[in-house]
Amino acid sequence: MLLLGINDSHDASACLMRDGKVILAIQEERFQRIKGIAGFPLEAVRFIFKHQGITAADLDEVAVASTHLVPTNLFNMYASFSIDDFFELQEQYYYPRIYEGKQPKLLDVFPNFKPVGKMYYPLEKQKFQTSAEMNKDELDQIQNFRRESIAKLLEVPLAKIDFYDHHLCHAYYGLYSQQGRPDTTVVVTADGGGDGTYCTVSLFADGKLTTLERNRTNIIAKLYSTTTLIMGMRPNEHEYKIMGLAPYSAEHQKKAARKIFLDALDVDGLGFKKNPAVKDFYHYFKSRLQRLRFDGIAGGLQDFVEIRLSAWFENIYEATKCSRFIFSGGLANNVKANKAIAEKPFVDSFFVPPGPGDESISIGACYLALEKLKGKTAYISTTGFQDAYLGQDVDPQDFEKFVNSSFIREEFKRIEKADYSQVAKVLAQGEVIALINGRMEFGSRALGARSFIADPSRSDTVRKINELVKKRDFWMPFTPSILDEDYDRYVYNPKMIDSSFMTTSFDSKEDYRKQIISTLHPHDFTVRPQRVCESTNPVYYRILKAFKELTGIGVVLNTSLNIHGKPIVCQPTDLEKELLKEGSVRLNHLFICGDLFIRK
Repeated sequence: MLLLGINDSHDASACLMRDGKVILAIQEERFQRIKGIAGFPLEAVRFIFKHQGITAADLDEVAVASTHLVPTNLFNMYASFSIDDFFELQEQYYYPRIYEGKQPKLLDVFPNFKPVGKMYYPLEKQKFQTSAEMNKDELDQIQNFRRESIAKLLEVPLAKIDFYDHHLCHAYYGLYSQQGRPDTTVVVTADGGGDGTYCTVSLFADGKLTTLERNRTNIIAKLYSTTTLIMGMRPNEHEYKIMGLAPYSAEHQKKAARKIFLDALDVDGLGFKKNPAVKDFYHYFKSRLQRLRFDGIAGGLQDFVEIRLSAWFENIYEATKCSRFIFSGGLANNVKANKAIAEKPFVDSFFVPPGPGDESISIGACYLALEKLKGKTAYISTTGFQDAYLGQDVDPQDFEKFVNSSFIREEFKRIEKADYSQVAKVLAQGEVIALINGRMEFGSRALGARSFIADPSRSDTVRKINELVKKRDFWMPFTPSILDEDYDRYVYNPKMIDSSFMTTSFDSKEDYRKQIISTLHPHDFTVRPQRVCESTNPVYYRILKAFKELTGIGVVLNTSLNIHGKPIVCQPTDLEKELLKEGSVRLNHLFICGDLFIRK
């Protein structure tokens, strides 16, 4: 059975599943080189078909995530808007609608809007508008538009295309991707909204997933996104910066902001209760937060998230008497909140899958289609994800083009089939290496396939990488990749929470902090680790092993291989173009497909 999964909202992606196994899962941004791009992921689909030697005629079904989408997603608004545009959206569009009784159109505010990137849907047949401008029939017509457009783009019959609920896609992705899943577990989803829902709570038992709660009252993700904008950063992209800033906030600075957020929303059973005074998210909170310090706002917001989510999960436990949890959806990207929940005494196991945001609902749609076509046995036959290397391998032609380019030949000396000890020696000398190794990671976390790596024991490594390429805010931590056998030396994780995908943070162990100082959060010394096993990434494992043999440290600093604002590098020529040429980054060492490149 061959299934193609599609997410055509923001973070567009495509997934190919054969007989219950995910063969490829790829985000459209990796091809179009536009971070978080929305719309139909035709470049990803074309790659999948070519790579697997198939056509749309071979598919049993095209499984599309989200039964309904608003035109702003089809038009790739989030990736196309500048921060100034987001401010205009709030002040010139939503404020008049909410507070002045006016009805401006989105095109009145943005008459010259043009989406960035290649938009494969025939958007000339749609208006650039929000759901506030549309009635139910018009929203329903969007599904017909998507179905008919997909049928033409892929040349498949309409009957082969089906749509699946947004939050069920999140839930099934989390459920099916967990290895060694228990017979009974709670599956929780939460995000900024999809198919009219902000969160769900479901119980998996006796081979069946039963939804216990579905609501629009969990506005936590919405609040986090809007506060990101209030603080002058891009919503739906820079929330992690707020999370990284939060630990620096002193209690006397953050308590006022925390109270503002806590007063706005409370937990109510399996749902939430919003303060009626909160008419909107942006203007309500902007007016109340405007005299508070930036770090106090970040700290108060993160405290609020951890307090409310922890109480919510405890209520879920009390209702189900189940201590095993799976958390999926965009809000599950908050690794600090995940830590707070996982540490609660009522939690025995806690799993967050790789890429829990909307990039993964194409995979969830495939699992839903699989169950529809195969029944409960589909779940029993799947084994979960051993790793997250679900994307493209290095294209041999691209690699040859890279090594033979005049720029690379002039600037770098190539050592073919370099020994891992040579790589370790470069790291031990304090150098940063750009690593391209095998199939790329799915999701936003670099896991040693498309990474910058460096010595974790040098206190100046963070500054060096930031000055060299990343241009990240000074308060943002990097992350460690740790040898499987050395993991317990560095990380406090008594419940053995899965650390394969960097989706949860933990406390570090004080005795060994000096060895990994540049991978810890500088203020609270927490860590978001990747546990590296030889069976899942043998090349990366051997690099770490060689580094340990040389230095005694079984860890390397790891951060994603990209420049600020761009997606993770896909192919070697992306590295050459975006970093070395256009980005003017003076990288001195590259390790690509087993070859070491050293600046002359």
